[in-house]
Formats: sequence, structure tokens, C-alpha cells
Amino acid sequence: MTPTVRTFRAPDSAAALAAVKAALGAEAVILSTRAVDGGLFRRPEVEITAAVEPPPGPPRPRPRERPAPEVEPRRPPPPAPRPADDLLQDEIRHLRRSVEEARRALASVTQEARAGRDLQLPPAGAEVYARLVRRGVEAALAEGLVRSALAAAPPEPARILTVVKDLLGERLVPCRAPWLHDGRHVIAMVGPTGVGKTTTLAKMAARALLETRKRVAFVTVDTYRIGATEQLARYAEIMGLPVLVARDRSELLRAMERVADAELVLIDTAGRSSPEDVARQAALVRTVPRLQLQLCVAASTGALELAAVADRYRDLKPDRLVITKADEAAGPGSVLSASVRICRPISCVTDGQRVPEDIHAYTGPELVDLVVGRDP
Repeated sequence: MTPTVRTFRAPDSAAALAAVKAALGAEAVILSTRAVDGGLFRRPEVEITAAVEPPPGPPRPRPRERPAPEVEPRRPPPPAPRPADDLLQDEIRHLRRSVEEARRALASVTQEARAGRDLQLPPAGAEVYARLVRRGVEAALAEGLVRSALAAAPPEPARILTVVKDLLGERLVPCRAPWLHDGRHVIAMVGPTGVGKTTTLAKMAARALLETRKRVAFVTVDTYRIGATEQLARYAEIMGLPVLVARDRSELLRAMERVADAELVLIDTAGRSSPEDVARQAALVRTVPRLQLQLCVAASTGALELAAVADRYRDLKPDRLVITKADEAAGPGSVLSASVRICRPISCVTDGQRVPEDIHAYTGPELVDLVVGRDP
């Protein structure tokens, strides 16, 4: 007669075996066991498949013979239960991932809805506007780019984005890497505190040594920050380069005379907050003949903050723009706020702490991709 086969699920092995015994009796044979994932909001369970022979019918006469010994089927070992902490961590990870995806989707929908409702943009324009804002582009700049693109392209997202990229290409202009210039070149790096001016100068020096074999020297007028001179001195010692400290105009001019044979002179400055201090420091380094002033800004800074930095340094008329910390930026499109206000070529981009690997002379399309992101 056909045996009865049933499957039972319970939170753990003990409960599942109890269910088997209650339903099929103590004679039930375990055929298989396995763990069943519970999903995001349910706990995992243990599944047991068991069988029991039906009760025998009337006995049949059989020849007298020695019955063969019954062989009990081998039972697979029960799966080791996962620790409760692991299961909880899995659920937390799944939940966080779901919440983050929902948050991004909601933010995108909200931005598109606002663009369509408040800014009166067509759906295609609202989609591109939302993308730019998500990349960190200042809202007013994003709106201006989209409206200019709508005036020149049909209302299709791909066509609008193409025109936006062309418009950005006119504003994000690359230039020759500072370590590749011919002849003597003197660079002073200015910018807010913490944007990586000293490390960027060290990367420039190392690239010049490795790629062009230039004679390089450091000069610092950063006597405000504790340890600033020591940081530059450590880089100089590693590369075997001279480093001179200047506290005023006369010391700076004497330092420049002492490094007159250097083909690349890199001048480090302190980050200053007040417009008066910024102007005073710029006036000091501007006493050096044929000096190129480069403004250093961090891509990890928000658009409004970068706009304020650009306004603070705009009167100094910097010759170049340097973008740092691209690797730390959640919205690197914020650099557009500095670029449109300074209106100078972009010298290089840094994206890490390694010297000299993490400094690059971006092309125009690479600068555009930094702002709008790469297409899938």
C-alpha cells in the first residue's frame, strides 16, 4: 500500500519534529529536512518531509522464512541553524537597501514634479533638471542649462542632455597640466582651509619629477597653521627637493632668488576665511614675477558653499582652477558653481590621497562627465 507522505514547517527543528509526531505518529520516517528563508519580514523556518506506512490489512499466509532485516533510510543531518544575530543583520541590510532605493526614487520623483509644476518645464526637461540637481548642480544653474537646451533641441531627454553637455563643454575648459609646461613656471596655490592645497602641490611636484625630470622647489608662506610647514617639508624630503619658508615680502623675494635655477616653483599658502586676509595673502604672492595663481576648490563641497568660495576669491583674478577630492564628492556637479563664477581653465583634478597617482589633467568630455555623470 502507498505510504502517506507529508511536509511540515515550523520555526525550529524541535517544533517541526513535534508536528510530525503529532500528525503521523512515532513510526514516521524522516525523508528530508531543509532550511527555508523567510524573506525580509519573516523569520526562516525548518521544513521536514516525513512518511508513514498505512496500517496493515488482514494477514496473508506466507511461507515460513526468516524475514529480512529492515533497513532504515539514512537521515540527512539537520542543517545547522544560522545564528540569530546573522539573520537580524541580513534583515537590517535588506531593509536599509530598500529604504535607500526608495529615498532616491522619491527624491527623483519629487525633483521632477517640482520642475514640472513650479518651473513649468516639460517632462523631458524636468527629467534632465532632476538629474543635474541629483549630481549636485546648483538649482538655478540646472534650470538655466535646461531652458537653454529646450530652446535648441526637441523635448526629448536624450537630445536635451546632449545639448546640456555641449553647453557645459563651453564652460568647463581644460588646460595643459601644470607639470608639463615648458621653461620656468611658478605656481601659487590659494584656497580655503582643508581643500588639499599642500597635497596637490606635492602631487604636481612628483609628476614633474617622474614625467619631465624638471628641477622642482617648494616655497611656503603658510606660517599660520600648526604643522603646515612640517607637512610640506616631509614631502620635500621624500622627493629630495628644497623647501623654503617666507613670512613676508622680503623673505619671499629672497627665497625666489635662492631657487632661481628651478624650472617649477610651487608656492603653498594658508587657507584664509576673511576677504581681507585672502586679499593680503594674494598680494604677497603676486609680488613674484610671472606667477600663475591657481584657486583650489573641493568637489566634495556643496554648490552654495562653492559659489561663496568663488565670490570670495574672484577679485584675486586667479589664472587657473584646481578641483580636489572628486573621490569624496556625493554631488561633484557642484564644481560648476565655482567654474562659472571664476571663468578660468581647469588645471587638474585630484581624486585621492596617493602621491602622485591621484592627480589628473582631465579632458573636456571628462570634466562634463564629472558634472552630469557617465551615461550607462
